Amino acid sequence: MKIKEVREIIRGAEYIRNSPLGIMWFRGESTELNGVEISKKELFLRDGLRGGVFAAMIPNGDIYEMTSSGIKLQLQVDEAVGYPKIGELPHFYIMNKWDEATGDHVYRYIQNGEVLWTRSYPYRLIEQFGNYALLWGTLGGPKEGGCQLIELATGAVLWELDHPGACVSQVYPYEDKVVIVWFREIENKSTNRVLCVEVPSGTVLWENDAARKYQKYGNDKLVFFYSSLWEDGYERGDNHQLAELDVRTGAFQMYKFPGYNTSTYVTTVYKDYLFYGTLNYYFYVGAIDLRTHEMLPEVKIDYTPGNLN
Repeated sequence: MKIKEVREIIRGAEYIRNSPLGIMWFRGESTELNGVEISKKELFLRDGLRGGVFAAMIPNGDIYEMTSSGIKLQLQVDEAVGYPKIGELPHFYIMNKWDEATGDHVYRYIQNGEVLWTRSYPYRLIEQFGNYALLWGTLGGPKEGGCQLIELATGAVLWELDHPGACVSQVYPYEDKVVIVWFREIENKSTNRVLCVEVPSGTVLWENDAARKYQKYGNDKLVFFYSSLWEDGYERGDNHQLAELDVRTGAFQMYKFPGYNTSTYVTTVYKDYLFYGTLNYYFYVGAIDLRTHEMLPEVKIDYTPGNLN
């Protein structure tokens, strides 16, 4: 494969995201999908909601279903009840509202308009696994290293994990398991940890300390690419890494590209390639073939240096 060209520079766009319908971004005070304005509001994707492609007003607000022809209101949010986090609209969804008095988060399971249960948990983030969900994420405090698996039908906690001295950084859900990444590095001390846990049993399938801000590749790999010119400078070079984690076994592999030394600012995985943006006086777009771990020739982005408009 060869990157043929950079087809378009989206000027003035912010918060660019891929969606099943195409590329979505903010420009000015409106939201565009594939370059066509779909809303005068600033919307962001809600990946936790199934049954369609959904977006919500910023910072939290009513839920809209996105289609190729535009958007329509799907769920009107009641701030007193909370904001929808996961579910399959319009049949069921989970609401989350922060309780300022206790510091906990109040979750409500709503099905066909009826509240089936209401429970409080210390965590603000939630990820669904079929009939279960993992809760994690605090803004500091003693619970920042913890997470809980709950049963959606009842809200009951099935198991809880904790790793004091680190915080849950990323969660990667799979059909019958979850990979949880704990991360903290202070000077030369690390409390990084990665666990693969079976759902719903809670059995730890494997464990290592190869914590990274991974991205999913296929059904059984996590990948991460990082390069920084500024840390080591031109004269030392090779300050980069392509990391690959096998979700089935926990096997971890690092790949190097001798002589490569520049700074990457954004990466995304598409099909069998990891694309990245890089800066070495000029901006470039590059790609790595994740099947062969080969770095492809980078393509220069044509712009006037110093002009980011």
